[in-house]
Amino acid sequence: MEKVTELLSKLPEEAKDLQINLKRVLEGESLNTEQTWGTALAAAYFIRNPQLTAAIHADAEAAGVSQAILEDARGAASIMGMNAIYYRFRHLMNKEAYNQRPANLRMMRMQQVATTKANFELFSIAPAALAGCEMCLKAHEAAVKKDGMTEDNVHDAVRISAVLHGVAVALEMV
Repeated sequence: MEKVTELLSKLPEEAKDLQINLKRVLEGESLNTEQTWGTALAAAYFIRNPQLTAAIHADAEAAGVSQAILEDARGAASIMGMNAIYYRFRHLMNKEAYNQRPANLRMMRMQQVATTKANFELFSIAPAALAGCEMCLKAHEAAVKKDGMTEDNVHDAVRISAVLHGVAVALEMV
């Protein structure tokens, strides 16, 4: 975690908790190495902080994460950039007039994954949490659990995204 550690050293003292927390969540708990880094990268892309994204990407590659994982992380962040907005709108409006209409949005990337459907769904949880999209969170949680993952896995994915968001906020202070 050389690049992440280097980036964290730039944070102000007020963000010390984030320094500790990021190292902890990136060490992995219930997720394997590829799931941890794929989730982190999807979150970093969604957050759109270039410094953070570059550090996560570099350290993911240094950890030996496959190109397929990196592709699925980019795919999840991209598609969730659209879906989280659209489905959060439908949930917040909660009107039959909107909920009965077909989304009519292309989402083939969700079916054409580079690794596994479970990984792609897991990586999608991070952006869904960051966007606050209840419908997306519930759908992706159900999908990963159907594929044998657990609530611990979902919880860890959300923790990764939450800590990365905090780090991005702290980086704006320096």
